[in-house]
Amino acid sequence: MKKIGIIGGTFDPVHYGHLILAEQARVEAALDQVVFMPAMVQPFKLHTKTAEGDDRYAMLLKAVSGNPYFSVSRKELDSPGISYTIHTLKSLKEEMGEDAQLYFIIGTDAFLSLEKWYSAEELLRNFSFVIGMRPGYKEQELNVMIRRVQDEYGTHIAQINNSEVEISSSDIKERIRTGKSIKYLLPDDVEIYIRENGLYTEDSPF
Repeated sequence: MKKIGIIGGTFDPVHYGHLILAEQARVEAALDQVVFMPAMVQPFKLHTKTAEGDDRYAMLLKAVSGNPYFSVSRKELDSPGISYTIHTLKSLKEEMGEDAQLYFIIGTDAFLSLEKWYSAEELLRNFSFVIGMRPGYKEQELNVMIRRVQDEYGTHIAQINNSEVEISSSDIKERIRTGKSIKYLLPDDVEIYIRENGLYTEDSPF
C-alpha cells in the first residue's frame, strides 16, 4: 500500500519552512509521496487577502521541482467554495483507490484544534495524520490528545520532530513591502517569480 502525505495551506508564499516539514514527514513517516494542496479559500482565513491561486500554484511548482517525491495538486484551487479538508481527502481517496493510505501532515497547534474542524470525527476515523512536533512545545497536551483520539476514533498517528525554522509567510510579505531581503527564506525561483510578478509589494492588493 502506498503512503501518501497531504500538506495543505494557502502557501502565500511557499517557503523553506513548508518544504522542510514536508521532507521530514516523508522521511520519518516513510511516505512514498507528498502532495502540496494549496487552498482556494481556507475556512479560517475567509477575511484574509491572499495572492491569486494561479500564482500560489506556480510558486509551489517552482519550489518542488527538484524533488521527485513532491507534487502539487490543483484540486482545492479548482473546486468551488470553501476548502474543507474532509472533502479534499475523501475525493483524493476515491481517485487513488484502496491501494493508497492518506496521511494529513499537520502541526502541533493545528492538531490540538482539530476537533473544532468541519466533520472532525469523520476525519479522525477515516484518515491518518503525521504531526510535526517541536521538542518541549506543548508535548504533554499533545500526547494526551493523541492517546485520546486513538482510543476514541482509532486514528493512526505518526509523530515527527519538526525542526524549528522561524520563517513565516506573513513575515516574508512584510519584508517585501518594506524592501528587506527575503534571501534564504524561500527558493530562489520562488523569489524570482515574486519579483517578476510584483507580488506583495505596496502597490499589490495582496
